[in-house]
Amino acid sequence: MKNILWFVLAVLMIGVVGSLGALAYRAWCQAQTSAATRIDTPNGIETLEEVALNDSKQWLYIRGQDRNNPVLLFLHGGPGMTEMPVARLFGLELEKYYTVVHWDQRAAGKSRVSEPDVSGLTIELYLEDTLSLVNLLRERFDQKKIYLIGHSWGSILGVLTVRDHPELFHAYIGMGQTISIKAGEQHAYDFVMSRALEENNEEALNELKHIRPPYDADFSELFIHRKWLNWYGGAISDDVDREALVAYLTSPEYTLLDAINMESRGFEITEHLWPEMTQIDFLRQAPKLDVPVFFFVGRNDHQTPQVLVEAYFDVLQAPMKKLFWFENSAHAPNFAEPELFQALLINEVLGADKQSAND
Repeated sequence: MKNILWFVLAVLMIGVVGSLGALAYRAWCQAQTSAATRIDTPNGIETLEEVALNDSKQWLYIRGQDRNNPVLLFLHGGPGMTEMPVARLFGLELEKYYTVVHWDQRAAGKSRVSEPDVSGLTIELYLEDTLSLVNLLRERFDQKKIYLIGHSWGSILGVLTVRDHPELFHAYIGMGQTISIKAGEQHAYDFVMSRALEENNEEALNELKHIRPPYDADFSELFIHRKWLNWYGGAISDDVDREALVAYLTSPEYTLLDAINMESRGFEITEHLWPEMTQIDFLRQAPKLDVPVFFFVGRNDHQTPQVLVEAYFDVLQAPMKKLFWFENSAHAPNFAEPELFQALLINEVLGADKQSAND
């Protein structure tokens, strides 16, 4: 009996020492990251702060080497899957030319605490938050217009916001651009099924044959589909996923609880909003946008299918529109090809606006 107690105690001690070691390593990584990417230019800005948007407190992370630069607001995907903790992976060069604003939207990531109940969340509420934040940034940085980029779910908020308030924006950039949830999920399902049939992947076929897009009857079916979409490279690659996971766990801006909240809450928010999201169809709802529009499209993106983005681009009415391909990307070009992502934002998006001003 005594030997068993000593064994249990030894196991517990190893666990404690291991955990303390992991926490110490995490703290070291956070300190190294902060030191290596600290902004110390005379007119620079690097701030993590809580702001009031409508009836809730939400978190912003703002970085830029000159606060007089144009403001670029990044609308993350999900809903609920924030990109604040991984901003450094795809944004350090941008900060020389923009004041970049990352926002943990209502109930997501660091903003979860002020919104413990998701039952009242609606797309309209997120749009009200987006507009409030845009106006807060315009006033704070004394700029009449800002740039807006939407990724995946964020592209829903982005298109609807610029559609209704074009006077507030220099341009809109859509990445992993949602066009129609229903059509997109059907395309993604057909893609995965065709790949599974080609390989005679019995496990995939057995799971996929029991689910039906857009998964409004049983939302859990979406996760079965996403598993195989990732497996066949139509969404987020394993390499990108691993790199992002490390960044989430070692971000100086995020506590471990923040990271856990993001992972667990994202699915909860998406499930709640899914019935509304499946009604999105921008071919009908946003055939015209009165701002310059840029689409960043992963050649292998089958989550927000590139064929739908092309179809929307062809008919979209806008003062200027451009579509850029990311040949080695799927649903997250900013992670998979960060150099190209930043170069386009600097040389094409900013460059186009400067050229327009000179004409």
